[in-house]
Amino acid sequence: MSNVLGFLNIHVEEAVNYWISTYYVESEEYQKRKYIPGYMEAHRNESILLCKHALANLDAVPNSVEIGEDRFDMETSLADIVSNHTSFYTAIIEFLFIHYLKGSLDCTREDLFESILKFREMEGISLQGLISGYVAKGAHVN
Repeated sequence: MSNVLGFLNIHVEEAVNYWISTYYVESEEYQKRKYIPGYMEAHRNESILLCKHALANLDAVPNSVEIGEDRFDMETSLADIVSNHTSFYTAIIEFLFIHYLKGSLDCTREDLFESILKFREMEGISLQGLISGYVAKGAHVN
């Protein structure tokens, strides 16, 4: 798994760019904010930083509650939050598969599959935090 994580750490910007160009541009959140000066660059930088933090701490996925609260404040729908979140992890896995099949990701199939399972676990943990933050923030507003 360390080869996969090392590869992703080195190529985190490319992976985030892949997610943005493949999935995020289709989201409601993006459609509402795409013309706001500096928004996309700030969102891209935030996504890269969060991905790096998650890779450094695979068992905790930091900041997901705060991101949920932030998305509530941004008036992003809960459905769009879940969609963006799951598409992010899908994009990461696709990115790894693309590079594995091209031969630019040097790892065993077992390492790749182990990493994918770990990312799916991270996805579940962080999704719980996102939803908790979003719902808690909404409860305080009402």
